[in-house]
Amino acid sequence: MLLKIGAALAAVPLAMAGVVAGTGVVVVDVREAGGTRIGLPIPLLLAETAAHLAPANATRQAMKNMERAQRYLPVAEEVMAAIAEAPDAELVSVVDGSGHVRIHKVGNEIQIRVTGRREKVAVNVPIDMVQETLRKVHHGNMYPEDFVGLLRQARMTNLVDVVDGDDHVKISVW
Repeated sequence: MLLKIGAALAAVPLAMAGVVAGTGVVVVDVREAGGTRIGLPIPLLLAETAAHLAPANATRQAMKNMERAQRYLPVAEEVMAAIAEAPDAELVSVVDGSGHVRIHKVGNEIQIRVTGRREKVAVNVPIDMVQETLRKVHHGNMYPEDFVGLLRQARMTNLVDVVDGDDHVKISVW
């Protein structure tokens, strides 16, 4: 009997680890110049649950603000569909003084790179995630939990990597 209870109790953390691994984890890693380091793993399931608690009036206001962009969403969807079908390429390159911005389509991602005197920013966004966001916003049914849920499409992606001098922030989805 005790062996069965012990096995059941041991199974609970394993089951929870399986749920977290199955739904994904966002990892925020902050390293400051002074040596401070903060690593924060956030299970997507927990983040989605928290997003469900967002005030309804804030969500309605955000969707109302999107009404102004509604007429442009079909064009944005067409552009993203064309980019998804296109071969890998540089889409934009802008040099301004000491800064350089480059946007590339690489595989199934849009990669944005910004470099300055002391700063380096790398952002990787899965094209599927952008397309699904545009579809949901276009149909007026995008809510905070939907934004968080879309991060599942970014699994195994380093979403954001920012270096500013000796400070470093990295956000990844696993």
